[in-house]
Amino acid sequence: MNALGTRVKALRYQRGLLQKQVAEKAGLTKSMMSQIESGRLTPTLPTLGKLAGAFGVPVSELLEPTAVGESIRISRKRDHAIVSFEDCTERWTVLGAGLFEGKIRAVIATLDSKTRGVSTDKVIIKPGQMKLFHVLQGKVALRYADKSYSMGEGDSALIDGAAPHGSDNVGRGRARVLWVILG
Repeated sequence: MNALGTRVKALRYQRGLLQKQVAEKAGLTKSMMSQIESGRLTPTLPTLGKLAGAFGVPVSELLEPTAVGESIRISRKRDHAIVSFEDCTERWTVLGAGLFEGKIRAVIATLDSKTRGVSTDKVIIKPGQMKLFHVLQGKVALRYADKSYSMGEGDSALIDGAAPHGSDNVGRGRARVLWVILG
């Protein structure tokens, strides 16, 4: 079981619901609910939205553990939620420690060799929302406002998130990039 599956299951137990009940409310199958809870299926962002709606909680509550009331939050690697996208092999590791519920959010996007990443139409973007893009591993092309910028490990860019953007893995191996969303 993964951290996301554990949180979904815990929310279901807290509310005294069966998998079938949550699945029906979210418009999913019972099999899909079971696979999400067991960690055998990485849900897409729209599926997370449906689950959050079924529980009446923000998506951030599914992606991060609840704070324990202290001024420090430590997020272990095993607790990071993994999100996938339809029609795209890109996967996001949502960095925790309370980042997702505040004004700064951070994800590590992983792209398989020679693949196109998610486009901004899959993610809600607010005008004026700035994003820091930093290449952790591999060679990528940053797509921004109808242009493409070749970038390698250690390269960074600060962009306005409202403009069309995304990244593509142009290297032979896996690419990993850090997106820090500000605002």
